[in-house]
Amino acid sequence: MKRRLGLIRREMFCLLYLLVLFLCVVRVGKINKITTYNVAGSSSITSVNLETEYVEPPKIELEKLTFNEPQKYEYRLTSYYLNDECNSTDCVGAGFCAKDLVANEKGWYTYNGKLVVAAATTYMQNVFGVKENKLYFKYYDELKLTIDGVEYDAIVLDTCGACYKNEIIDLFVKDASSAIDRGYKGKNMITVEVVKKK
Repeated sequence: MKRRLGLIRREMFCLLYLLVLFLCVVRVGKINKITTYNVAGSSSITSVNLETEYVEPPKIELEKLTFNEPQKYEYRLTSYYLNDECNSTDCVGAGFCAKDLVANEKGWYTYNGKLVVAAATTYMQNVFGVKENKLYFKYYDELKLTIDGVEYDAIVLDTCGACYKNEIIDLFVKDASSAIDRGYKGKNMITVEVVKKK
């Protein structure tokens, strides 16, 4: 249905364009008076009065091109690490453990250069339920996080229980000193942009 509406819209635009073009050609080439005499089979124009003032054809307003900008969401950012208050392990739901990951200079774990995060995934919806209009992820979904004005590439490799209740992304870090918390009570939220869905 959307495709058919798009085709009809394009055809109507083309017809409108052709009509305006036709009117422009007719208007620009308009002659006020032509007198001709046919003598012995030859034509001669004795008076031709053309419009001397140039009339600019009407401008055709083309629809502004809009590019689909990626949707950005505001989330709270929390952290988890081995033996934290939630008794987290050093392994993630996608099957990797801390020994398989690389910690950056801030002590945040990365996988192939992307921050490792946990989120509300489709895998535990039967346990935590499903909320309407909530974004759910799958392992290996790629995100772009803006934390304190700096953009980071991230990848979802784990599931976070608290993320089902609120809009939270949980960052996997090396230890308590590497933990970060942004967006508590809505202050200094991070921006999340989905780059690639699995």
